[in-house]
Amino acid sequence: MAVVMLVPSVISITVLKILEKYQIRYNKISKIELKKNRVRDGLCGGVSILLIVSVLSVFAVIFVIPFVEEWPYRLSFTLDNFRNVFEDPNLFNVYTNSLFVAAATAALGTIAAYGSALVTARSKISQKAKDMIEGIALVTNTIPGMVLGLAFLFLFSGTGLQNTFLLIIICNVVHFFSTPYLMMKSSLGKMNASWETTAMLMGDSWAKTILRIVTPNALSTIIEVFSYYFINAMVTISAVIFIAGARTMVITTKIKELQYYNKFNEVFVLSLLILATNIIGKFAFTKLAGVTEGGAAGQFFKLHIRKNKERSL
Repeated sequence: MAVVMLVPSVISITVLKILEKYQIRYNKISKIELKKNRVRDGLCGGVSILLIVSVLSVFAVIFVIPFVEEWPYRLSFTLDNFRNVFEDPNLFNVYTNSLFVAAATAALGTIAAYGSALVTARSKISQKAKDMIEGIALVTNTIPGMVLGLAFLFLFSGTGLQNTFLLIIICNVVHFFSTPYLMMKSSLGKMNASWETTAMLMGDSWAKTILRIVTPNALSTIIEVFSYYFINAMVTISAVIFIAGARTMVITTKIKELQYYNKFNEVFVLSLLILATNIIGKFAFTKLAGVTEGGAAGQFFKLHIRKNKERSL
């Protein structure tokens, strides 16, 4: 079944190759604000609120059960369920394990996605090498997480990586690699193609150009990629459930275990911890991405030209 599901990747690669012909590069970013329209804004806002309420109503029980003594018999308010979870060292350690795995996955995954996108979008290596990276990135998106987890389980059984955090982190990086890579490649591909050439004429190497010019302009996308990896690593279970051990168990695999023993109070409390963590993380990453968004390249070029004039004088 996993091999059969690889077939759509061939189609997706073909479609992306066609779309690359219509890639648009920009020299500067200009903000455009939509004109206010009460009818349009009210209609879109009403539809959005309706959709949000519909989605949240399905999960409303998650926000109710942890705060009552015993659902649905004793509905008096209590915080004992949260207190029991935080006082249980096993459950709290699982939460810290998830935070560590999510942060490490985000860091390593962002480096992998950014490095791969730089090679395919901003370097002059052979087209075959670029196509190989592109193919790997798109193929990983078509493999189901369960199949990927089983593959890691069979491949690393009996090795030093078995039941380790490192194996879980690598699996997560591979599992979610495709979307961050395409995000980074799209961002880098829209940037001015002459930056490297101009910087080289000014005496800078390709590495310095990437560090001083390209990276500052791609910083908002880098933060979005970090956010994507972090949030998905917090909620994923399909692949991780096969490679997590007793000491490396994360919060999603623990929820699956608690569900087997019908400990739903703990399940919902841990679920709310995941939700709260991801909401806080998403808010922080979005704010940080907004702060870093801007045109750092133009300022750098002005500073570089000014220094060259001073040297010539």
